[in-house]
Formats: sequence, structure tokens, C-alpha cells
Amino acid sequence: MFDRTIATRALTVCALAALLTGTAACGGSDKESGGTPSSTRAPSVTEAVSSTYQRFFNGSTTADQKIALLENGQAFAATIKAQAGSAMAKSTTATVSNVASSGTDHADVTFTILFDGKPALAGQSGTAVRTDGAWKVTAATFCALLTLEGNPPPVCATPAPTPTS
Repeated sequence: MFDRTIATRALTVCALAALLTGTAACGGSDKESGGTPSSTRAPSVTEAVSSTYQRFFNGSTTADQKIALLENGQAFAATIKAQAGSAMAKSTTATVSNVASSGTDHADVTFTILFDGKPALAGQSGTAVRTDGAWKVTAATFCALLTLEGNPPPVCATPAPTPTS
């Protein structure tokens, strides 16, 4: 059991490193970040938040797209860009198993980070916030993952501003 814990921890750290390097696009060539859906129906909160998380944690998403999908993304630009070229990051994706709206512009998210299609961080808790009409992964969620990796950037030590609804 001890060896399994160590192996799980090592995989978690590797997955986090990958996740942070390549974190933002659905992988489909039809849809770009910020694209409009083909139907006239607006996506539900669950659909919009799930899409944001999947694109943010997808290794094929460009660094600039990831920055746009992250709350206060410009503060993390150096971190995201530094990790973007990693082969490990490019093998990272995410699935969302639950989105629960916790206010007009806030949602709680349960997600799993996958590395080469295999779960590396299962059942993670995160949050999303709607800013200027777009859902974004919160800085707090990203900082929690960076902290698990072991070397969070200084911006993670700064308390996030309290969003207004």
C-alpha cells in the first residue's frame, strides 16, 4: 500500500506538471476558444463550464488560449508559457463529472485530469467564475494544482480579489 501511495503521488506530480504546461483547448479543430455554438441555443452553465475546463486542461490548447480561459490569466502567463512546450503537458486532458451552480456567476466543478487518456488526478474539486460573460477556471483552482506540483508561482501567494456578483 505504501508503494502504491508513492506511485500515485509521483503520477499526480507528473500529471500536474503536464497539466500546467498544456492547459487549454478541447482538441477539436471545429471550435476555438470563444467560438459560438452552431445552434441558436445558448449553452447551459454545465455545458459552458465543462467546455472551459476541458479546453483549459487540454494539452493541445495554446498558451494564449489557456491564459484567456483562466481567471486573472495574465498573472499566470509566464508559468503557462514556460510549461507549454512540454511533451507531458501535450498529453494532458480533463473530463468534468459534475458542475453545480453556486450563484449567477459561480460554479463548483468536479473534474479529472488525464495523462495519455488515463486518470492521473481523479475527482478534483475546482471552481469556475463567469467574467464578462465568459466562464473561466478560477485562479484558486489553478493555484491548488500548482501547489500540488510543488512550485507555485508568487501570484498564488496573493489572495484573489473577491468577485462581485
